[in-house]
Amino acid sequence: MRPLILGLTLIAILPLKGQAPPAERPLEGGTTIVIIRHAEKADDADPDSPISAAGRARARALVPQLAAFKPDALIVSQRRRTAETLAPLAAQVKLIPLVRDNERVDELASELLREFKGRTVVLGWHHGPHEPLARALGVKGELPQWTSKTYDRIWVIRIEASGRVTFEERVQAPVVPTPTIPKP
Repeated sequence: MRPLILGLTLIAILPLKGQAPPAERPLEGGTTIVIIRHAEKADDADPDSPISAAGRARARALVPQLAAFKPDALIVSQRRRTAETLAPLAAQVKLIPLVRDNERVDELASELLREFKGRTVVLGWHHGPHEPLARALGVKGELPQWTSKTYDRIWVIRIEASGRVTFEERVQAPVVPTPTIPKP
């Protein structure tokens, strides 16, 4: 009987294939900052590499999860891979991403806390500057580590009107590769 109940519970909470996840509940009077790393790069040696085919598949797959947050703004860095990663989301939610320097983390955190108070912002960012940004936004305690190959994590930072900060790491839904048709 327990396996049946567990199975029915899972069926009830998992979205159907092709169905968007339920909308995130807005934080009453608070600010939500969602940080993702850019998708896979085409060339690790190129500092401004575009995203690869796998990265484009990941960027498309992220749309339902990120759109569920109902973002008020999108922010990317000066590197094109961050803009390419958020491009499908930007098209879906009809927002033009703001560009910010990924090396000016303290300035970005101040801007987020001041200019986007009470709103939801999705950032397409980089591993490395993501940790100082989370700290500058008030996240305390241990943070999960991203390696140079970590592309599937979603950090959700919620700043309540009272100033209380919560942190959650989520994992992106599995990416289903787009089949390629061989050329004749």
